[in-house]
Amino acid sequence: MPRDHYQDDNPYFREGPVVTVLGDEEMDIQDAQPHPLMEQSRAVWQRTKGLVKLGLFAAFAGAYPGWMMASHTVDASAVSIDENNWASHEAGVAMTLIAREVSGPGWSGDKADWHPNHHLTAQPAWQVSLSYSLADVTRLSAALAEAGGEPDTDLVAASRLLRPTRTEAMTPRLIAAAEALASYDSRVANGTAADIDSAEQVSELLNLFAGWAEDSARDLSGQIALGAAWPASRADIRAFYTARARAQVAGNMIDAAVAKDPNLSATASVRAQVREARSNWLRVAQQAPMVVSNQTGENPLFPNHLAAMAWHLDQAEAATRQLTDMLSGTVEGDISIAGADDLVLTPTSAP
Repeated sequence: MPRDHYQDDNPYFREGPVVTVLGDEEMDIQDAQPHPLMEQSRAVWQRTKGLVKLGLFAAFAGAYPGWMMASHTVDASAVSIDENNWASHEAGVAMTLIAREVSGPGWSGDKADWHPNHHLTAQPAWQVSLSYSLADVTRLSAALAEAGGEPDTDLVAASRLLRPTRTEAMTPRLIAAAEALASYDSRVANGTAADIDSAEQVSELLNLFAGWAEDSARDLSGQIALGAAWPASRADIRAFYTARARAQVAGNMIDAAVAKDPNLSATASVRAQVREARSNWLRVAQQAPMVVSNQTGENPLFPNHLAAMAWHLDQAEAATRQLTDMLSGTVEGDISIAGADDLVLTPTSAP
């Protein structure tokens, strides 16, 4: 069939009707305008997006401080010695305090930058001081529990792991330290590791705690003298919670060191002195004002918490050194309370 005939019969090759544009003006696509309704819809959409973004930002800004307050968790409760079957009470207390931080709020320094814990002041100061204090106790215990002239290897490892570092995440180190302490506790139970059980060894620990009280009281006094911020500066808060964490370790370790050997607390006067020293330390650890204040003068709303803390530390230091002297035999206990096994010493109020 000829190609021309095919094109004539094919509708796709036929010419369509001629379109005539009325008017003399030529139309340009640049002259096209959107419908007014479309303009209104776009404006409404833009305002809605802006309001949604503003609402989300306001909600986040309002919720973040509350999230920070909820993230601030400090467990200063006493560790029960009687309810646990530890061969080494000191190792058991250390493991308990580590577990509270790891399984509780978590290590603040390991949190992401956006997390509220990463921007707290009090809780990180508590955790860092707690870890350093446990490291000091464990290092001294390693030297006191040496075998064959060498410090205990598990306690040496635990002491090294408990010291915070800027280059490593702290949570794995804390878990590894707890495992080393558990290994030491098992070896004490099996009789293959020495335990701290003599009056001289316990006195060494008590001297360490008394030194903590002296150091913390000096740091607090330095911050009180500055008094630069209202109601308190970050340095004030760090000094306050550093003292609290040291007191938490000392108060629980005193009970752990003395309770396991009946010979150390054979007299009622020694037992009463142990309770006094422990209660003074735990009183420091449990100082938990809603807002730490470092204000001078008679201010009922914002008292000077640092001064009160320093006073309680002086009481804890005095009670600890008195207990050390009683264990070493340099002073005798108060015979007026010799038969008072159930004596509970009432703390005096701060001046």
